[in-house]
Amino acid sequence: MTVNFERERAVAEAAVLRAAILTKQIQSQVSAVSKADATPVTVADFAAQALLISALHAAFPDDKFLGEEDSSALRSDVQLRDQVYALVVSSAAAAASAVRGGEALASPSSVDDMLDMIDLGGSGQGGPAGRFWVMDPIDGTATFLKGQQYAVSLALIEHGREIVGVLACPSLTIADDGKIYDETVDRDGLGVLMAAVKGQGATIRRFPSPIGASLSSSPAVPLAAPLAGPSELKDLRFVDCQRSTSTNHDIVAKLASRVGAAYPGLDLWASHMRYAALVLGGADAWVRLANRESAVFYIWDNAGAQLIFTELGGKITDFDGRPIDFGAGRGLHANKGMIAARANVHDEIFKTVNEILAAAEAVAAQEP
Repeated sequence: MTVNFERERAVAEAAVLRAAILTKQIQSQVSAVSKADATPVTVADFAAQALLISALHAAFPDDKFLGEEDSSALRSDVQLRDQVYALVVSSAAAAASAVRGGEALASPSSVDDMLDMIDLGGSGQGGPAGRFWVMDPIDGTATFLKGQQYAVSLALIEHGREIVGVLACPSLTIADDGKIYDETVDRDGLGVLMAAVKGQGATIRRFPSPIGASLSSSPAVPLAAPLAGPSELKDLRFVDCQRSTSTNHDIVAKLASRVGAAYPGLDLWASHMRYAALVLGGADAWVRLANRESAVFYIWDNAGAQLIFTELGGKITDFDGRPIDFGAGRGLHANKGMIAARANVHDEIFKTVNEILAAAEAVAAQEP
């Protein structure tokens, strides 16, 4: 029997839309909360994760979850906890939350239920077997707090592979040059929501306003496959984040120099916004390699958006030519780096950057 994942997609889109409405409405009001790795966590993160997991857990009670946050900061701070719960309650009531067929999205029924929902994600470990949902309630917290670009992402993983992917970019607007910039935002609208199911292509919805935004009022439109990459690699448009402290920027700069392409190229803070640039045509390639053994690229920064890109003809492998393994835990530990590019340029990029890497490793091996 063929499984088309229609209900999974419908619930996922509705849940992400509700989270997008919440986060957009409070973007200018949230305050950051410190956590162990010094990444800002906002009230919006907690509220959105609670709403996402609550909706999915009610619809698919046997599924597992994986999210960035746990509730420890809320359990130790009653004022913060109550602030988050107030947002959860008001957002659940205000957002257009009906799934196709009139099914309503579930919401946490109490403070304790909210904390438990958050912890279903925060304690999740993923793994190679079964189904789990991975989410990033706000990808790009630093830019979110500045009123700039951010994303809400959600993916269903089955046996280590993406099956459903949903990506909301609530502030996205395309600049006149066809690119996406952190500081060029849609302040009045709700940006776009993109979705894909494995083997079924990808769609996009556009929301001119967060007021009254719903799946029924903004029908899904098929996304056309991205334009092919340039015929000559010197015209490649890279996307990256120069502020990243975990990425080997030097090898990408050498790659660009080898092929004669401009670098740095498009610079975006949030990982999922870089995928959005690949999907919507503002960039051709994103090449990423850790700059140290301890660096970790997390599953929630990548899952879902990759599926949207590959459903449109993009190609993504690691530096060994293998697909990205989303069943390796909270980090992408089974893969060496990543090369995401339009299909007609991927293999040449793969070959060239591995030549550069091999040469660098040979030099390093000869050093005393």
